[in-house]
Amino acid sequence: MSLQFVFGNSGAGKSYYLYQTVIEESMKRPDMNYLVLVPEQFTMQTQKDLCMMHPRHGIMNIDVLSFGRLAHRVFEESGGDTKQVLDDEGKNLILRKIAGSYGEELRVLRGNLKKQGYISEVKSVISEFTQYGIGPGDLDEFMEGLIPDSYLYYKLQDIRKVYNGFEKFLADRYITKEELLDVLSGVVKRSALLQKSVVVLDGFTGFTPVQNKLLGELLETCEQVVVTV
Repeated sequence: MSLQFVFGNSGAGKSYYLYQTVIEESMKRPDMNYLVLVPEQFTMQTQKDLCMMHPRHGIMNIDVLSFGRLAHRVFEESGGDTKQVLDDEGKNLILRKIAGSYGEELRVLRGNLKKQGYISEVKSVISEFTQYGIGPGDLDEFMEGLIPDSYLYYKLQDIRKVYNGFEKFLADRYITKEELLDVLSGVVKRSALLQKSVVVLDGFTGFTPVQNKLLGELLETCEQVVVTV
């Protein structure tokens, strides 16, 4: 268990150095797993770069994954959470149903629900709350410091109501992409894959609290964690 940072300005060659090192180490240690974690939008390009750089133009014991794909890999191995993962469109449909069921109880959201893209904005807010570990109880605590008759208070009250209803609807049936990492953190130590892996992280500009929690578990479980900064 060790942590290594690769420092350098933008364009200094951090990624090239990291990938070259991973390729060399993977050839020396064919029995070790090398997991390259990058943002979702960079997975295909990173796979291509590694294949082009590899002397054999193939990556047998190197996997390029996003955080979400890592979760699915570990769940397949450890038999983790089996709930259906809800995509963004599914979230929008469920949130529209929940918000519509509250009707007159919503003071601010009620008049905006039919606006194009508004439900998607509510979905984004709730997704952010989930990523940063903010639950309905945290909203209650924050609202205690607001003026009760203010616009912000009423708006947060509506969001809290919809958020709570959304969580109740999902319970025991679905799981969101944002919740995957929280569940993954609980099974990391049971994963034989991760216990025999070197994890490298590249291309990230920062990490959410949920991701930081997962990284803490990886540091205690994996042989080595390398991060470009």
